[in-house]
Amino acid sequence: MKNRSCGIILNLLIPMKKSILFLTALLSSIVLFAQENSITATPTIKQVTVFLSRAQIETYTPISIEAGKTVIHLQNQTTFLDPQSIQVSGKGDFIILSVEHETDYLKKTEKPAKIQTLSDSIDHYSMLIDFNEQINDVLVKEEQMILMNQSIKGQNANLTAKELSEMADFFRERLEEIREEIIDNKILIRKYQTKLNSFNNQLAEYNQTANQPSSTILVTVSAKAALSGSLTTTYITRNAGWYPLYDIRAKDTKSPVQLAYKAQVIQNTGYDWKNVKIVLSTSNPAVGGNKPELSNWYLDIYDPSVAKVRTPRYRNEDYNYEKKSSESAASSAWNSKDVQAPQAGTVAEYTSEVETTLSVEFAIGLPYTVLSGGKGQQVDIKNIDLPADYQYAVVPKLELSAFLLARITKWDTYNILSGNANIYFEGTFVGKTFIDASNTMDTLSISLGRDPRIVVERNLITDYTSKKMIGTNRKEEYGYEIVIRNTKKEAITIVIEDQYPISQNSSLEVELIESSGAVVDATKGKLTWKLDIASAETKKLILKYSVKYPKDKKVQGL
Repeated sequence: MKNRSCGIILNLLIPMKKSILFLTALLSSIVLFAQENSITATPTIKQVTVFLSRAQIETYTPISIEAGKTVIHLQNQTTFLDPQSIQVSGKGDFIILSVEHETDYLKKTEKPAKIQTLSDSIDHYSMLIDFNEQINDVLVKEEQMILMNQSIKGQNANLTAKELSEMADFFRERLEEIREEIIDNKILIRKYQTKLNSFNNQLAEYNQTANQPSSTILVTVSAKAALSGSLTTTYITRNAGWYPLYDIRAKDTKSPVQLAYKAQVIQNTGYDWKNVKIVLSTSNPAVGGNKPELSNWYLDIYDPSVAKVRTPRYRNEDYNYEKKSSESAASSAWNSKDVQAPQAGTVAEYTSEVETTLSVEFAIGLPYTVLSGGKGQQVDIKNIDLPADYQYAVVPKLELSAFLLARITKWDTYNILSGNANIYFEGTFVGKTFIDASNTMDTLSISLGRDPRIVVERNLITDYTSKKMIGTNRKEEYGYEIVIRNTKKEAITIVIEDQYPISQNSSLEVELIESSGAVVDATKGKLTWKLDIASAETKKLILKYSVKYPKDKKVQGL
């Protein structure tokens, strides 16, 4: 009986033991689940590295987390970021477990200040239009009431002539006032409507990018105890970039050329970059960094009876260049010392230049604000004094004006990119030009404008020019006299360019007869003279050539 009782008790204890183990596991799971916290934070943009196309954003986020696992939602990020380029580092006694990205279509990007201003202006003018329309409605009703009362009073035979006259004057004066007020209000409404349309059009343009969904970066961390720390996040974003601009200033023909190197930074990411450090990079992640590979080049005999269908071949690597280049760009970081209090001068004085293996980076020492969707922000990069020699140049066949050129040597040592430039000479705006950095010449020539004090003529020598028959051929001779007179008070150096025709047919012969000592490029038919001309001096050049061809043929191009 005793053993039976013990067996019953043992059978009861086994299920109880399983239940206790299940409850213990359940409680442990609940405790672990409770330790996984979730917090939301909005990062602050600290630095932006702007490439020729795209940009790398660096943000800073202070955090306070509890013990256990915490998911940190870094919200209000641009939707144009490349998720593959996200990198997160932190400061504090915690471990970063994972980094994820998601797009929040329910939460829109914050409205920039300019959009809020436009919205306020639209509300203001809409209210004014509505107010004036209501006033006009009241005036119309008053007019109708007066006309109705005038009809009623006119049926009253007891009114004297004086009373009728006074009543008519009142009706007339008041009706005139009402009509004037209605016209004035309509003029105001048209003015308000014009302004309202302008604001609506501008707002519609801004809203194309402002009403974008928001991005969130989810960072999961683990800590043994509660602590405070920070997260630093970098990623590549589209809809941003910069292009170079230049101001070229020449004080006179004896001073070096001053080059102001600038950048126009443009971004349309949906978020303003407020008071951030700007780094300009000459690299371009958008074009990719993978070397192209040659495929086999096959030749075959064409057989029209056999129709061949060629299927284009693509390699997966061709579509990964953007991702790889973005990751490569994201892996580089710029470290700089804190900027000291700015002194008097230009921003270019606070720019440091660093040459990397594949690009050049200009770290702008003073913070800038670049608004999203705006016209951009002009940033001064550096000011350069370029050694230059000055000379004049003229092409009399095309233009009799002499142009002053500044010839800059070793310009390629200043990391200059191709871009538009404004030209100033002796404090006056001369015009615009384009600096072609892809030019392989070691000398860069910049035109500073025309000088009317150098008089140039190109006249046909009629006594020499002739057409005659020689046997079965026709021979034509041409002669030109080029005259250059320097009316300036100082000597000048001038380069004169002209040309003679080039034959493209064996039966057509061209002979250069006289060129006054010009340097001749026979392959191009180009003649070049370089002359030093004193003040008030005149020099003359002679160009003569002949063309011989069969008399039964016609020559094109003469």
